[in-house]
Amino acid sequence: MIAIIADGRWGKRVVHFLRGLAPDESVTWGARSPSYAKELQMEERGISISSYLDAIKAHQLIVVALPYQDLLPWADVYAPWLNGKIVIDLSIPQTSEDRLLCGWRTSVTEELQKRLPESRIVGAKSTAFQGNTRGRSAVYVTSDDEGAKRRVIELFRRASYSAVDAGGLEENRAIDRIMKIEGLP
Repeated sequence: MIAIIADGRWGKRVVHFLRGLAPDESVTWGARSPSYAKELQMEERGISISSYLDAIKAHQLIVVALPYQDLLPWADVYAPWLNGKIVIDLSIPQTSEDRLLCGWRTSVTEELQKRLPESRIVGAKSTAFQGNTRGRSAVYVTSDDEGAKRRVIELFRRASYSAVDAGGLEENRAIDRIMKIEGLP
């Protein structure tokens, strides 16, 4: 049911986190380098590993955990296969110097919707995905597609997370800043 598009250590954390959310669901980790993902994923069970494209083709719910600088180019390449699918953006557009990359006039999630107009874009933001939380963190869920947003909220609530309906995609402009503050040690 769920494809997770992610790479490296953050990808491994997101796969582990989402595996816990949906232990009975079919999960595919779509990675740029499936062989490297297999090395990182040794202890995870019930996870298939494939290329980005194979993971996208196999599922209707696509969780994307890519750095901001990779997200929009990725969307441009895979747009034809993402039509009609729910695409969940976990990214927080922040540099290593703690600067946010999108001003107040847009958010990465809004830009993703512009690149993928035929997809059902959902923002799901939480420091829990980054591994920066000392306890359970709220998951702020946004979308201009109410049905897609409800489905994602239900997914997080099944795992007893506090999933907050945070409104439309425009709300990510403020949520990205909240994540920056919440993630501080």
